[in-house]
Amino acid sequence: MADGFWPFSLAFYNDAEVQQACIAFQDSHGGDVNVMLYLLFRARDGGAYDAGGVAAVDAAVAPWREEVVRPLRAVRRVLKTSEFLPDDEAQEGFRAKIKKVELDAEKLQQAVLEGNAPPPGTTALDPRAAAARSLSAYAEVLGTDLPDDLAGVFIERLAAVT
Repeated sequence: MADGFWPFSLAFYNDAEVQQACIAFQDSHGGDVNVMLYLLFRARDGGAYDAGGVAAVDAAVAPWREEVVRPLRAVRRVLKTSEFLPDDEAQEGFRAKIKKVELDAEKLQQAVLEGNAPPPGTTALDPRAAAARSLSAYAEVLGTDLPDDLAGVFIERLAAVT
């Protein structure tokens, strides 16, 4: 696998179960998949974050996520489920363009994370332990409980792509 956060994310996300788990994490727990992926990216080398570190990572991209990524996602999703245009192909073509722009926005968000997010507070852990610690800290920051089966999908996938 190529070095770098974006190639890691593409490899990590290239699994149907992981994709479903990411959507559940995002929609049911309020998580930012890019932040979660960054935590796992750092965990592959044994880096783990506590809640304060996760909050700092999240703060590095929160304005971009709130003002750019989430609105693009909302437009893409509504175009998939609602009929606005009498020409279905025209609407789907426009939705595909929005999807590409959304993906570009997420790639830029990842570049910010890779270049500007604070380093892990703990290093040299086993990647699984680092991932579990960081995911637990992220759930704490979000004020949610991350079910073991959902966290397990992410931890198992990390083991498969590293």
